[in-house]
Amino acid sequence: MYLFIGLSVLLIAVGAADHPISWYHEFEKELRQDSSARNDEQIYRLPGDVVPLEYDIYIDMYFNERTDRPFSYDGRETIIIQAVTENVTQITLHANVDRINAISVLTDAGMLVPVNTQQPFFTEPLYHFLKINLAQNLVVGQNYTLFIDYTSTMNEGPMKRGIWRGSYIDANNQERFYATTHFQPYNARQAFPCWDEPLYKAVFKLHLSRPSHFTNSYSNTGVRLIESDLRNRIREHFWPTPRMSSYLLTLLVSESFQVIAEDRSFSPAIRIIGRSNTVGLADRALEFAVKMTQHFDEFLQYPYAELDPHLNNDHISSPDWASAGTENWGMVSYRELYLIQNSSETIMSVEHYASTLVTHELAHKWFGNLITCYWWSNTWINEGFASYFGYIATNQIFPEYELHEHFNSRYLQATLSFDSGTGTVPMNHDVNTPAQVTGHFGTISYNKAASFLRMTVNMITQDTFRKACQYFLRENSYEPTDQYDLFSAFDRAVTEDGTLNEYLHFNFTHYYDVWVNQPGYPILMVEINHSTGDMQLSQERFFLSASATPTGQIYPIPITYSTKSSRDFENLKPVYMMTSDKAVRTKAVGEEWVIFNHQQHGIYRVNYDDKTWDLIGDALVNEPGNIHHLNRAQVVDDVFALMRSGRLTYAKGFHILKFLYKETNYHVWNPAISGLSWLRNRLRFLPEQLAEFDSIILGYMDHVISELGFEPAENETPTVSLTRQEILQLACNIGHQKCVEDSQEKFNAMKDEVWIDPRIRRHVYMTGVREGGREEFDFVLRRHQQSNYANDQLEMLRALAATRDPQLLTEYLELTLTSTVRSHDKLNSFNFALTGNPDNVYTVLEFVKNNIDAIRVAYIEDAPPTPVNSALNNIAAYLDEPGLVDYEEWLRTTQVGTMQYSGALSSIQSARANNEWGANNADMILSAMRDGSATVVVSTALLLATAVLVRLV
Repeated sequence: MYLFIGLSVLLIAVGAADHPISWYHEFEKELRQDSSARNDEQIYRLPGDVVPLEYDIYIDMYFNERTDRPFSYDGRETIIIQAVTENVTQITLHANVDRINAISVLTDAGMLVPVNTQQPFFTEPLYHFLKINLAQNLVVGQNYTLFIDYTSTMNEGPMKRGIWRGSYIDANNQERFYATTHFQPYNARQAFPCWDEPLYKAVFKLHLSRPSHFTNSYSNTGVRLIESDLRNRIREHFWPTPRMSSYLLTLLVSESFQVIAEDRSFSPAIRIIGRSNTVGLADRALEFAVKMTQHFDEFLQYPYAELDPHLNNDHISSPDWASAGTENWGMVSYRELYLIQNSSETIMSVEHYASTLVTHELAHKWFGNLITCYWWSNTWINEGFASYFGYIATNQIFPEYELHEHFNSRYLQATLSFDSGTGTVPMNHDVNTPAQVTGHFGTISYNKAASFLRMTVNMITQDTFRKACQYFLRENSYEPTDQYDLFSAFDRAVTEDGTLNEYLHFNFTHYYDVWVNQPGYPILMVEINHSTGDMQLSQERFFLSASATPTGQIYPIPITYSTKSSRDFENLKPVYMMTSDKAVRTKAVGEEWVIFNHQQHGIYRVNYDDKTWDLIGDALVNEPGNIHHLNRAQVVDDVFALMRSGRLTYAKGFHILKFLYKETNYHVWNPAISGLSWLRNRLRFLPEQLAEFDSIILGYMDHVISELGFEPAENETPTVSLTRQEILQLACNIGHQKCVEDSQEKFNAMKDEVWIDPRIRRHVYMTGVREGGREEFDFVLRRHQQSNYANDQLEMLRALAATRDPQLLTEYLELTLTSTVRSHDKLNSFNFALTGNPDNVYTVLEFVKNNIDAIRVAYIEDAPPTPVNSALNNIAAYLDEPGLVDYEEWLRTTQVGTMQYSGALSSIQSARANNEWGANNADMILSAMRDGSATVVVSTALLLATAVLVRLV
């Protein structure tokens, strides 16, 4: 323990500059940050002239027992630091706390370092900088001790991160408090002054004090010593952490959290920690954590127990959490929704995702914690590996979820959709400001990076990938890394194993460089001469906009394909690496279907000549079993994108898609529902055309509904359960008569206390409330208030939002302003009011007009996810032209200068463009769908009646 001396007020700040690394001559070299000439965005970064080595942090947590400053904390810390450049007279670090009380700097011998008496220290709030002015230079390489005394306040709820407080109701119906942390990516500075950039790794020694009636505290490491005093308080001293980044530090203090599931056969024990009234409800989460820890220990040959002797392997089930989960080292925190499960209460989609989430966060123990990105520009390294393992590794241990196939809709297809714009960025992309950093935690860093890794694994083989992972971790343990360190590990493993030798003239360095450092992805154009068997291949960057300017970018494309006469869909290793804009491959002579990109594992779209599309379309109708279901899904995903981009006519596209009338596979229907919903949303305000569109969709769905039925089978696979959930929700929303009737019957039975399988509750809940009135609304609301399951509560919020009654909808929206709806659910709950029944949009708009100030407070306007911006932007998509005029007038007369003003106006323009597109193209779309339809469309009069009664999201 260090002696705290508040003799002189002095602040030290450490700058964050990347240290030298190995460079590969094939790459275009990027300049390291020059602290003497930084632009307006780089100024958010630390200068890099001082580095921290060790933190010793004392935090005293106070709840409502302190009447003068409730829910606050007092902190004091000593930081051992070193100057790494000459002539340092100013220390810069991050601090975003309420008040700095005292600062001093001491030499290694304990002597005070004199400060500038005119201005010992000052803060720059915009950059969260704390700057300490010294009266003499720091000696390079010499240890100094920086002492800081400070006070601050817990944030209310998780949305603003830092140290925050929440509450819960225990088994005795008493409200209980807890406080915890969420620091990633730049919020450790809210808890204690620090070098809050991932580059600055250090050892952390944490000491927490709490009220004595609170249960044990938790952190990254185990408790070394417990002390009590005469003020009814207890202080717990934790073991030092391994060398790590500041954002990985964490703590939890609560009134009654406890271990609710554990496996003590491991060292450290694997524990699930949560509310006292959730004991026995985390066994499935524990099973995920245990088996996946075992898997990573074996796969990486770097056992968890070897990472640090004092690290915990705890998993916190938090009633509130801003994201799904966060990888704090030794103590991962999750939104309770995913860890607390009961087979009689949890919908399959939650269980399905939870399995991937636990693996994702465990993978971070190695990829993200043991090694960490230099800077958030390299976020894709942390998140790409965790996302890849979340599906691929989990599938190996829990094959019943078929996650290797769900990877396509979760990651690959999401990547293709997002990365088709003109303004997308590469995986490795420069970010500096807090908004830029937060924005980089998205589709490119997670989805595209995971898809890139899977595509690469198919090329180099799983064994070589495993070797590369082991090299990467062992060579960079406890250090910050970047794309070059990762490349080095890949290159070494590939060279040793020779797994790319078969590809003549292929340069792995170029492949890696393009996919990591260039945005977008290609479309592969295939022209086949069936009389000769020649297949002419060409590529260009794919843009969804037909007017986008070509870039000339060439991507290295892993080529796989199957033909009717030579089917090989299970072979995922490329037969050829296409590295030019054109190439030729040869198949057998004769007319036959050809499908490129086996199981849609490559990050590219495919377009064929008309004849080949006809052959594919015929095969999908007459012999669908001969084409892998993931490639049938690929056809659907590509066709909708090709139609939107103008590369394929809607007539041609729907002719190809007519096979959906016989399709029952989840992976095929998932992109089909997305594509059909995109079109339908543009016909929203054309009642006659919308009604016909709906009737055609119901025709498409008739067979799959018949095959699935309305009741889950006893031993059906999770994927079948997910198919039914998505299909029946869509069918009930559109107005499928049998779906609505069956759902109402089940809802009424539920009111009579008949148990309804959670796998079908979503559409049953929603239809019951939508078709009902006050009685049905109040029944679900009471059930919500009595439930002990966050996942079921969320489904009930979704249902309450589907009411058609304006008064009930207003009451529901008012609930989002209260603690009944947790802060992380408020935006989703607001959106449910739009998606559950789009006719409700005028009620939603009036609610916003009447409550905008309360919304800004309750939804936490300045939270990093900007929930109020999202809420106001989303309204426009559901308004017709008179509504848009009304909304715009309100914005221009009352909201000028607010954080949401510009974004909301922009959303209005987008909505008008979408509505105009729908009006201009409705007849063409319906004509194409009729030509591709295999069923008879019902009368227009009936269609109009249907449109009045029910409208889809």
